[in-house]
Amino acid sequence: MKKQMPTSAIGPENMVKPMLLGAVFGLVAIILVLMLLALIMSFGILPISAAPAISSVSVAIGAFLAGFIAAKKFKKNGLLIGALCGAVLFALFTLIGLAAFNSAPSASTLIRLIVFITASAVGGIIGVGGSDKRKIV
Repeated sequence: MKKQMPTSAIGPENMVKPMLLGAVFGLVAIILVLMLLALIMSFGILPISAAPAISSVSVAIGAFLAGFIAAKKFKKNGLLIGALCGAVLFALFTLIGLAAFNSAPSASTLIRLIVFITASAVGGIIGVGGSDKRKIV
């Protein structure tokens, strides 16, 4: 039987640790996927014009993993935890981008927000709804 968290453990103060853990893993995953795809691009397998799509794919993979890990850790409310984890990652990336490049948010920022939140919310749903290791005999 699946263990349920007590209702007192569902408060916002208990969501912070799983979301930060998920965000860290998501950030590492985004960096690793970007490095792998940049290596593939350097060998000429992928054209340079594919860079924006590659960036979106790596962000989606990292955000999915972030939502998945955060929801697995929290064990409840996968959609909410995943979406919040995606929002944290989006805020982190946006702040880093604004600080590093001194540029204003653009239309691509809205697309990136949608990608972060959607991918991490789906990861959260799958993370909570994962398979139980029960015997059916």
